[in-house]
Amino acid sequence: MERKEKRWGKSWLLSLMMAILIPLCLPQSAKAAEPLEQVKKILNAISAILSDPGLQGPEKESERKQKVRRVIYEAFDFEEMAKESLGTHWSKLTLQQRREFVELFGDLFERSYNRLVLKLLPERETVYGTETVEKDRAIVKTTLVSKKNEQLPVDYRMISNGSTWEFFDVVVDEVSLAANYRAKFNKIIRTSSYESLVRKMKLKQEEESF
Repeated sequence: MERKEKRWGKSWLLSLMMAILIPLCLPQSAKAAEPLEQVKKILNAISAILSDPGLQGPEKESERKQKVRRVIYEAFDFEEMAKESLGTHWSKLTLQQRREFVELFGDLFERSYNRLVLKLLPERETVYGTETVEKDRAIVKTTLVSKKNEQLPVDYRMISNGSTWEFFDVVVDEVSLAANYRAKFNKIIRTSSYESLVRKMKLKQEEESF
């Protein structure tokens, strides 16, 4: 009886060691597949909305935009992006100010992404390239290719929240949208104030709502 218990103990220990070691022995490509699949999932969802026959025409524009907007807001970590775009200024904000800024930044970024990328999705083929994963950060490279073979590189920078991967930056033709905003925000805050930046963002939001 004692011998059987010892055998069972060794078997249990071996199973535990295998459960721990097998994931560590997986090839890098297997562990790094998730960010790429997430990008495909999001872009396919957006393309499906933009090409939906029931959502075409000027009368459906508002509904179409709202559906795309929902997908984008679920895919992007706007709080992380807003925090990075303000740098050291973020720590000086109250909780209410942070919430307001995240909302304003999300709206501003979504409009930029829509102008620079989303309008091209129905007209171009998305070619997926490499992905690079380092700890909780990842970069997925894509290229939008037109029928005339014009190519526009679009890289998605992602961050893991523990359960899934979210976008925190989009690099269009080697230009980071997040970095571009950070430079503009810092300049406005340095030459004027944070309150001035918020006023400008609200004014921009109102102008583009018409």
